[in-house]
Amino acid sequence: MTTGLLPELSLPNQTAVDWVSRGVGAAIRALFKHSEKLEARVRVEPVTKLLQGRIDSFELLGQHLQMYNGLRLTTLELFSNSVAIDFSQIWQGRVRLQQPVEATMRVVLTEADLAASFNTPFVLGKLAQVQAEGQPLSFQNVQVHITPEQRLQLQAEVQQGAKNTLAVGFSSRIEVLERRRIRFEEPVFEGDTNGLPLSRALVDHLNGLLDLDRLALQGTQLRVDQVRLQQQRMIFYGSATIQRFPTRQPQRAGA
Repeated sequence: MTTGLLPELSLPNQTAVDWVSRGVGAAIRALFKHSEKLEARVRVEPVTKLLQGRIDSFELLGQHLQMYNGLRLTTLELFSNSVAIDFSQIWQGRVRLQQPVEATMRVVLTEADLAASFNTPFVLGKLAQVQAEGQPLSFQNVQVHITPEQRLQLQAEVQQGAKNTLAVGFSSRIEVLERRRIRFEEPVFEGDTNGLPLSRALVDHLNGLLDLDRLALQGTQLRVDQVRLQQQRMIFYGSATIQRFPTRQPQRAGA
């Protein structure tokens, strides 16, 4: 009996698997504004398991990705075993999971990615929420570097109310708490002497902001086991639990 879900099963087995890989890849690609390379690879044996939506393993490799809020990633890698998908909507570029997916994750950001991300309106708006004497702040020209001592260095120009622009900044170690909170530890403050309170407030604000439960796409949970700083790159190793396949949400004003 024909289900109508996978007509390619009448073709060579690899054709059906390739079709599913392309469909899943297209759905994931729609989550990003730009991707230089994004390839999904599905493995299943025997191929008839696809009729029940069963997949033995799934791999995703993305390179030079840009999200719709402007955040950038150089590399995104995901790997999962035993995925169950409802293929009835894959024709419309939608993926519906029959059960939650547990995947291992590796994400690489370069200094250029970090600097570009910090200078997006999305992040600059978050930085402007730093509490400092009750006056509005305006951040600009944010620079990010990874030092040979494996510390992250952040420098920026800040205008506080009608005052002159101040140079603020710090370098710090990066740690992960509870597998979900990225924190700047042991900061060494830099910049103008008058901007030292702002630098301290910036670290406190970022430590409260970088909670993966607040940043993850709807239906997903991200956890980080290790962060490495090396050769002008920040590398995250961790896992993703996907309860339902995420969709791109409209950007809300002020979000």
